Amino acid sequence: MRRLLRWTGWGLGALAVFAVFLVLGGFAASEAMIRWPQRGEAPALKASADPGAVARGKRLALIMGCHDCHGADLAGRPFFDQMPVARVAGPNLSLAVPHQTDGEIARAIRQGIAADGRPLWIMPSDGFSRLSDAETADLIAYLRTFPPKGLVQPAKQIGPVGRIGVLMGRFKSEPQMLADQRGLEPVDLGPQYAQGRELARACMECHGRELKGGDLAHAPDLAIAGAYDLADFEKLLRTGVAAGDRRLGLMSEAAPGRFNALTHEEIAALHAYLKARAQRAS
Repeated sequence: MRRLLRWTGWGLGALAVFAVFLVLGGFAASEAMIRWPQRGEAPALKASADPGAVARGKRLALIMGCHDCHGADLAGRPFFDQMPVARVAGPNLSLAVPHQTDGEIARAIRQGIAADGRPLWIMPSDGFSRLSDAETADLIAYLRTFPPKGLVQPAKQIGPVGRIGVLMGRFKSEPQMLADQRGLEPVDLGPQYAQGRELARACMECHGRELKGGDLAHAPDLAIAGAYDLADFEKLLRTGVAAGDRRLGLMSEAAPGRFNALTHEEIAALHAYLKARAQRAS
């Protein structure tokens, strides 16, 4: 009996050691995936210097949601705290931007690659990648108006569930997502809907490159917008209140701060595009 117990103990000990090495190996592999340097040239792009650049850049920043993660003063703020998945804060851009070139900022925005080559995570480069050089230059001009303020935000913490998601390919860095989604675009419905299609890039962060829905944000296919008349659609974008006086979670939280920067004509163009897209899909 003692021999049996001894061998059982050795077996359990070996399993425990194996489990420890498995956990440590998984941690090391996920850490490498999270931090692995990325290739990507910083574009030869300069911040706009004309008198209207900052105003145009501010409007883009509002519509594209820069302040949602980085705060009203760009000093950063915690915006995701769901352990054991992750704990993430938007970086303090007021401290980071002065130490980066215009090209490095443009690369971070549109390619999801930090100034030191690290891949960025939870940075919606899918929408920003569709900005033109002129729009990106305006946005950088706006970002450079903020004086340094506050402290460096805590580095992101990826919990065990988040690391399993990284290892399984469920969670991906922005460069990887851009590579995987290369060629995916909102459907082109012709020149009469070109403005609305361009404005839809602000929807990609939650609804995906093709506007077919996003798993992480639980965002639906924007074919649902086809059921809205223009008045209800504009009310949703400006107030966050959906038809029937309903609240729609993240959409209701984000919409007023972002889409009030759109004119009535732009909202009408976006609505017309999404409605035509829904009709085509039906």
